[in-house]
Amino acid sequence: MNDKITKQSEFAEQRAMQYWVVDGIAELVMGGFFGLLGLYFGAQAVLPEESTVGSLLSAGFLLVIVVGGLAGRSLIGKLKERLTYPRTGFVAYRQPSKKRRWLTIALAFGMAMLVSALFASAPASLAWIPAVSGLVIGVYWLYQGHRMGVLRFYALAALSAVAGTAITLAGIGETLGLPLFYIVIGLALIVTGGLTLRSYLRQMPVQPDESGERTR
Repeated sequence: MNDKITKQSEFAEQRAMQYWVVDGIAELVMGGFFGLLGLYFGAQAVLPEESTVGSLLSAGFLLVIVVGGLAGRSLIGKLKERLTYPRTGFVAYRQPSKKRRWLTIALAFGMAMLVSALFASAPASLAWIPAVSGLVIGVYWLYQGHRMGVLRFYALAALSAVAGTAITLAGIGETLGLPLFYIVIGLALIVTGGLTLRSYLRQMPVQPDESGERTR
């Protein structure tokens, strides 16, 4: 009996998580962010480090991540309010505690510093940055695909791993390879998110309100 209740609870939780990505909006916003990251890394590669803009770009990476993450979250919420909730309703998700959010930020920053130290101590390994990025992001999408039961996330995981490895083996180098990788993944997310959103909008018309009028 307990096992049955546990399975039902897990299924309900998975359905709630699937609802968050049913419209493809999160992928679209993340794809745009990854594309901007690609342009950011590309600008770093082109501009001399000793230049004013180059120095600002090098020093502002953490700021770009934090501001981009907050702006992306806000944009996802606004788009869902306009496109998703009028069609299939609003679902309130349990928000992580402040302690958990700060722990996540600290771990992400620590991992970034660890990877930076690794590459600084072994410059030859810099050429493998696109492959490492592809594998890390691939593991993330693989985990999300398993957790949510969404097949397209498995495809994104495979594409990420293959793209990062292919760029590395092509000998493009980390200077241009990393921007290229993020642009490729960004475009892939925009494509999958856009197709998912188009399908969602076609299948889910706007629900009428109590007065019988269609809400926008």
